[in-house]
Amino acid sequence: MPVGCFRRKRLRMRGTGRRLPGWLPSLLVSAGLILLFFLLLSRQLRPLIRTMAVSKATNLVSEVSAAAVDDTLAQLGADYASFVTVTTDGEGSVSSLTGNTRANARFQRLVVERVVNRLEHIDPDELSIPLGTLSGWLFLSGLGPEIRVSLQTVGDVTASFRSSFSSAGVNQTLHKIDLTLAVSVYLVIPGELVQVTVEQAVPVAETVIVGEVPDTYVQMLPQGDGLQTE
Repeated sequence: MPVGCFRRKRLRMRGTGRRLPGWLPSLLVSAGLILLFFLLLSRQLRPLIRTMAVSKATNLVSEVSAAAVDDTLAQLGADYASFVTVTTDGEGSVSSLTGNTRANARFQRLVVERVVNRLEHIDPDELSIPLGTLSGWLFLSGLGPEIRVSLQTVGDVTASFRSSFSSAGVNQTLHKIDLTLAVSVYLVIPGELVQVTVEQAVPVAETVIVGEVPDTYVQMLPQGDGLQTE
C-alpha cells in the first residue's frame, strides 16, 4: 500500500471525534440559573424559617415544662401542704409559714429530669416546617415538602421556686407558689445553629390565708439553692 494513502487514512480517523450535543450548553446554563434561584430564595427565606422554628420550639418547651410540673404533682400527690408547713398560734391565727426544703428540692429535681428526658426524645417532625406555610398563603399552609428542623441538644435547665402574696378579699390573702423553669435548647435549621431559651413560671400550689400574713416566712429552699442541670 502506498505510504501517502496510509497517512490520509490515519488523518481521517483522528478527525472523527464526537461533538457535544447542541442542547448540553443550554441545559448547563439552565441548571446554573435554577441553582442560583434556589440559593437566593434560601437566603430570603432563612430569617422567616428561623423565626418560625424559634416560635415552634418556644411553644414546645413551654408545653413540656407545664406537663412536667403537672405530672410530678400527680406522681407525688402534692398539694400546698407538701411545700409549706403552716403554723398557728393558740387563737388559730397563722403565725408562720415554713418551706419544706427537702421535699421541695426533690420536686425540683424530678421536674428538671422530666423536662430533659422529654426534650431529648422529641420527634423531629414536631418542629419541621412545611414549605407551603412559608408562602404566606392560607390555602398552602401545612402543605408541601417539610424543611427539617431538629432539636440537637438540651443546654441548661434551671428550676427555682417563686412565692407571692396578693389580696383575696377582706382580711384574706392569696399565697401562690410557682416553679420558674429556664430551659435552653439548640435548634439545627438549614445553614445555622440557633440557641433558644425559654423561661416560664408554672403554678404549683396556692392557698388563701385568713387574717394577717405572718411576719415569719421561711424560704422555699435555702438561699442560692436553685436547681440546675447541664
